[in-house]
Amino acid sequence: MIRSIIFAALALLASPAAAQTVHTITGANPPAQYRVCAGDTLVLKRQMGRELLRDGSREKGWLGWNDRNRSNAAGNWFETVGATRLRFVENVQGKGWVYAPVDAAPCAAHAAQSAIVSPPAHTTLVTPLFGANLSGAEASGSDAVRPSAEDWRGYIEKHRFGLIRYPFKDDRMTPARVAELKVNLAYARSKSVPVILDNHTYRWDTVDRFVQFWTGFARNFPDDGSVLLDLVNEPKGFNDPVMTNDWDQWLRDSNLIIAGLRANGIRHPILLEYPQWSATFRFDKKEGPKKACESAGCAIDRGGGLKDPLSLTFINGHRYFDKGSSGTSSECVDKTSGFAEFAEQLRRRGLKGYITESAFASHYGMKASCAAVGAEAIAALRANSDVLLGITWWGGGRVWPESYIFKIDPPKAARFTAPTSGYVERLTGRR
Repeated sequence: MIRSIIFAALALLASPAAAQTVHTITGANPPAQYRVCAGDTLVLKRQMGRELLRDGSREKGWLGWNDRNRSNAAGNWFETVGATRLRFVENVQGKGWVYAPVDAAPCAAHAAQSAIVSPPAHTTLVTPLFGANLSGAEASGSDAVRPSAEDWRGYIEKHRFGLIRYPFKDDRMTPARVAELKVNLAYARSKSVPVILDNHTYRWDTVDRFVQFWTGFARNFPDDGSVLLDLVNEPKGFNDPVMTNDWDQWLRDSNLIIAGLRANGIRHPILLEYPQWSATFRFDKKEGPKKACESAGCAIDRGGGLKDPLSLTFINGHRYFDKGSSGTSSECVDKTSGFAEFAEQLRRRGLKGYITESAFASHYGMKASCAAVGAEAIAALRANSDVLLGITWWGGGRVWPESYIFKIDPPKAARFTAPTSGYVERLTGRR
């Protein structure tokens, strides 16, 4: 299954002794009421819409919750007896959209049942998605070295990456390129591998331009969680050069972009990068109350938070381990990845995120200085997968020369036949 985006990873059992009941809402004649207890889940065929507010309550004026069953234009209205608020948990391919009650109490009947039926183990941690950037469509000059269908298959079936980030430049997305990309994304979806579409221009556009481009572009692709939107890579100033350091503007613009996309019916998950190279160690600079914001975390705290009516916006960070996290040296100077600290900063704010660029070696080998931090990075991803939902390592695609310090591929002539390297086994979480 689409290893569930990502959205996955909320604790579902309020008590280890309480069994979980899964209420499958959509059916030929679903009941009008479901009695729910702490730990229960409700599975809908389609995602809830405007009736579900950010805090989990229901918008006034709605008759009830709605399953939006395609076979019934009006959907089926239902109530949850025992809970007034719900939260989105995950989307499971072939199953549906999973929700859990927020304010339900444990039920004695469930506790008694647990003596007979042993529920599956649930924790807040899931296996993070280990992925790769598949570069080429963003290359300088032209996109002639953009990933081919064979490259997609190589990364998904041979290398066994579970998440792909596809960097591109928006002005190259002609109808022919979109058609080609739709085919490749359909293939990835058939293999249960989500794809992040990354507008790799570094350009912080006006709100209107962001909304216009992504509305038109995203409508070409499914909004079932198999495609995620990385609005812009490592944004810098454009119409307003001070954007690079104006954190209030970054948050204001971001919330306006999110609102505009949702208002236009775009329901895809959104990955949000931030100035200063989206560096994970710059996300929260712990500015004092009398100091102006110099980080995304500060702006979020003081500006009222990120506002997404679907709660499907995620922070997107980058991290290399050379001096200054520049990604220009194969030598590592950092002793730890900082992923655990980044995770805690997200966790304190009720946020989740991805790391979409990082690297510590290549197909040709690893510097001794990088072995420990590389191992620690992967361990930290696993230990913090309640909020760090996935990573896409940098350096994939045949665009890179053999000398590139983070080249994931084997030599070009053997990229489909060479044995999988130990580095790729690390990057995919197998070592």
